[in-house]
Amino acid sequence: MKPCQTPVENHGFSTRLLTDEEFSRYREPWNKLLDASRSESFFLKWEWIYTFWETIDKRDALLQVWLCHDGPELVGIAPFYVYPTIFMKVPVKKVAFLGDRVASDYMDIFAEPGYEEICCREVLRRVRHKSPATYDVLELDGVCTDSNLYRYLAAGCDAGKGMQLLPRFDCPRTMLARSFDKYIGGLSASTRYSLGRKKRKLERDFGGIAIKHSDLNNNPQMLGVLFELHKKRWGVLKGKTSTFSSAYRESFNNKLLQRLGKGDGFFSCMTIDDEPVSILYIFVYKNNAFFYQNGWNPVFASYGVGILNIQQAIRHAIEAGYRSFDFLRGEEAYKYKFCEETRQAYSVQYFGSGPFARIAKVLFLLKSGLKSLIFRLRKFRGQVIKLGGHYFYCLQDRQS
Repeated sequence: MKPCQTPVENHGFSTRLLTDEEFSRYREPWNKLLDASRSESFFLKWEWIYTFWETIDKRDALLQVWLCHDGPELVGIAPFYVYPTIFMKVPVKKVAFLGDRVASDYMDIFAEPGYEEICCREVLRRVRHKSPATYDVLELDGVCTDSNLYRYLAAGCDAGKGMQLLPRFDCPRTMLARSFDKYIGGLSASTRYSLGRKKRKLERDFGGIAIKHSDLNNNPQMLGVLFELHKKRWGVLKGKTSTFSSAYRESFNNKLLQRLGKGDGFFSCMTIDDEPVSILYIFVYKNNAFFYQNGWNPVFASYGVGILNIQQAIRHAIEAGYRSFDFLRGEEAYKYKFCEETRQAYSVQYFGSGPFARIAKVLFLLKSGLKSLIFRLRKFRGQVIKLGGHYFYCLQDRQS
């Protein structure tokens, strides 16, 4: 998208809402547009978005998918919905991306090349001024720096209209070399040594080690293995829970796998004597692999079975001709052993004009201001400072 241009009237351009009835039959035009667009996120595919809408509790939720047309031609889609939730401890109605409750990354308003700016502008204008549903907060999460929506807002195209871009999380990613040997050679010496040591230790103590890559398409057996190993892994972490280990997530992913086609992703499963010890759940779109979830048996934690499985999944991705292997949201240290690149994901935020919206906005601004103050005070650790005519001592961090 080029720097923001002065809007030019396009009399053939129009927007309308997709109906619930249409949504179930919209797979072909949706995916055709996504394939033609510059967007590369698996999480924008109709299979992911519609399965989320189909499986959530829709009480008081309203579909708000905006379709953009130039004459009769579909040129853009904004996959939103509205639902009641709690924001800053205040009950609100929120506009969000469909899929926001199943860790969907790289979300966007996707469009035919050349229509990105007008689609973003007109959809946001409709949501602000002509939304068919009243709402208090718009919070569009998981917007990456290469998305249409980020580029539109960062270029100042919506300046002065209340939309904010807020940093949310980092997404580590590695661009894949043409050969596995070249990729491994690009890792740090310490990472190569660690991987080799773990592999030798595992092979010394166990026989019958195998790694199999199987297509996601209609593969509920491997999905069952994933949930079982994921629960085992989290079961040994005291005081911690995983949002992935829920009946809803199992139902959602089972439905999803029934819809996915060949080549939409793969499981990478490591077994020892035919017993699964590690499994990865990976989606694929436009020759990019998206590492979404994993599980491993904590009995084998010292052998690094999860790390070794990731290494072999990357090998499989390279041999399949994929361009990148994306670790998605989360800043776990192990991801950076395999990655040389990190992309920032943002949240787009906007507050309505109702009483709950005003309360939520005040609380949010107070919280943001406090976070900013704490961040600025860090550089004064161990020093005396003066604020508002009073002196304060900034405590140093406790030494470990």
